[in-house]
Amino acid sequence: MTHTRLLVALTGAAVLLLGACGNGSDSGAPTPDDRTTSSPGSVLTSEVLASALVTEADYDGTWTVNVPPDSQMATPGVVPDSQQELLPKIELCAKAGDASRAAAEALRWQAFRQLDQSEEDPIDLPAGDRVGHMIFVQEFLLSADPADVEATFEALRDGLQACQGKIPPGEEGPGESEPMAIPEVGEDRYGELTTIQEAGGRAYWLLHNSLVRQGSVLMDLQVVDIVMGKGVEPAFTTEDIGTFLTTAVAKLP
Repeated sequence: MTHTRLLVALTGAAVLLLGACGNGSDSGAPTPDDRTTSSPGSVLTSEVLASALVTEADYDGTWTVNVPPDSQMATPGVVPDSQQELLPKIELCAKAGDASRAAAEALRWQAFRQLDQSEEDPIDLPAGDRVGHMIFVQEFLLSADPADVEATFEALRDGLQACQGKIPPGEEGPGESEPMAIPEVGEDRYGELTTIQEAGGRAYWLLHNSLVRQGSVLMDLQVVDIVMGKGVEPAFTTEDIGTFLTTAVAKLP
């Protein structure tokens, strides 16, 4: 694996790839006007969705917004058509049904943000001395007709469930995906934890993925903890992951 902030998140048998990023400071914090331009069930603009993304101030600890160096986001958090291909993709395994794979392929996220936890980065140390955590949060939002959003949620959930279980070794691995309990937020929700061993066994990835449907909005929230070094324990409990999620959902219009 190349450790250059080329962020690889594996969700069940879905592979999410994000282009190399550098840190930025544009939070895109919501304003009162941004948060009051919609009614329940209405289809929301990308700008309204972006105003609801989590920011550095929403979580305990010190965080920074990770912005691609070639970002063309005129409005912080809004994903232009020209950068859709740079966002992570969900590639479901062969056990997922046709409807699930079609839903994953058709996804077009309108708003996206990545927050990096600011601490000493073990990646910068020699391979044998890497001890600690590399932590980031990714939030994806889209809005469409509520019936379409419900169908998309169900197709993605079914596909992810079908791909649960052991993940054979590949570029990284092996790994395993399993159900993850999450708070009862939104109208529909699905949680999954994927654990992936890094090649060479020097680290492992904990990918806490939450998919939530609320009216016309579909949200995917990934909390990623890369654990490095013998004896290092995961940074987050199940309760902590629930707090990440409830905070993000509470900001949705």
